[in-house]
Amino acid sequence: MRIAVYCGSSRRLSETYHAAARRVGAAIAHGRHTLVYGGGKTGLMGSVADAALEAGGVVEGVITGDFIGMDVHHRGLHRLDEVGDMRSRKRGLEEGSDAFIALPGGLGTLEELTEVLSFRKLGFHERPLVLLDTNGFFAPLVAQIELGIREGFDKPAIREAFAVTDHPERAVALCAEAMSGGTERTR
Repeated sequence: MRIAVYCGSSRRLSETYHAAARRVGAAIAHGRHTLVYGGGKTGLMGSVADAALEAGGVVEGVITGDFIGMDVHHRGLHRLDEVGDMRSRKRGLEEGSDAFIALPGGLGTLEELTEVLSFRKLGFHERPLVLLDTNGFFAPLVAQIELGIREGFDKPAIREAFAVTDHPERAVALCAEAMSGGTERTR
């Protein structure tokens, strides 16, 4: 299974977030899945990729030429696709993946995961999305989605379109379970 991981590239993050990212990368590799991510070497991007590689996993990245020019790309990947812009990057991550895991991140990560969720709502795909809720990072987003449901902006079924867990290995397991037909949304 090809699992796209969305996550931050900031160099200013606490070790708690890096530890969770490394556990996700290792779990993807141990499950014999392929990690597909944004191709960076810094922040959680670097941590998830390094851990997957250290565990013997296959890691593929999709990154813009501008980011390669800034030398923030990971040089040790099995495959690194260079694209012209961020829309192409998102498309490359989404189209080649069977499942998605969102780790904490900034606006780019939020954009990526909400686009995947929106496309699921619109019926464009049925692939699983798991939010890794390290330090309660995604609790406000989940609360916002639930408010949208209560206020009538979304149907209650959207809550079934993603899972939330605070256990990195469980995030990978939830993807595998969903792909095999049985998933649960609990922590």
